[in-house]
Amino acid sequence: MGREALDDMCRMCEWLGDGDIWYKNPRNYANRMYKLREPGKKATPFTGGAEGLASGLNRAIQAKADGDLETYQQIIKEINERDATRPGGQVLPLQDCIDLVRDIGTPVAAMHCICRKTTRAEEEQSINEYSCLGLGTGMFKWERWPERYRGGVQFLTPEQAAEFLEYWDQRGMVHMVMQEGGDFIGGLCNCDYPDCVPIRQRVDYGLNYRLTKGENICEVDYERCNGCGECLGRCQFNALKYEATIDKPNIDPMMCFGCALCMTACNRQAIRLVPRRQYAALQYVW
Repeated sequence: MGREALDDMCRMCEWLGDGDIWYKNPRNYANRMYKLREPGKKATPFTGGAEGLASGLNRAIQAKADGDLETYQQIIKEINERDATRPGGQVLPLQDCIDLVRDIGTPVAAMHCICRKTTRAEEEQSINEYSCLGLGTGMFKWERWPERYRGGVQFLTPEQAAEFLEYWDQRGMVHMVMQEGGDFIGGLCNCDYPDCVPIRQRVDYGLNYRLTKGENICEVDYERCNGCGECLGRCQFNALKYEATIDKPNIDPMMCFGCALCMTACNRQAIRLVPRRQYAALQYVW
């Protein structure tokens, strides 16, 4: 893939993709955790994580509550400028997730959702409650981070992981691949707008680099669509609306994240995924 093809890729693909989509690059699945260090030398901790973001966002929210919109917008701008220099998460459609857990994301382990722990103070304790997946060789060291994995983990076969993803897709959960530590992929989250921290940060506050849009957008095939409305209510990003003028749903391509939850709900195969970079107006909208 040439340099000209990389120009319209998201920043993670440019930094971590080696010429391809970053989450399809096997080296990103926690290989850094197994680099050899000199005896007695400690690992360099990853800095600039959630603490700094929370502090800045709290100040922005307070400024907005005080009616100081100028300060609010300035803080959001500063956070975006900082976040633009580091990787984040990205939305994936179901099939891409299944390909990951079957091919390159192994080992795979079901685990609790850190967002629901944060927003609801709920800690999932078993496979019957787990809603997220840990990916890659880093899962062999999960016991080294007891607070993050306090609810435990359960390792899954690729087939079990695919069934796990299909179950949460049917429940309307957005799939997001998450980078950890700045240079490896550590998880595949299945979450929704009320609970998901990255989704709310982007949708509610315009923190555009916490969660990147998917490689594709969804489009309605109006010849196949009969206006049944089965897809309605599935979109977490306000991209899907029912248009009274045509008596069918319509998808705003500028707002679509390519999660494909509308597509997997359609029984008539009337919604399809189209590469984002196919459209000049969308190829740089991540």
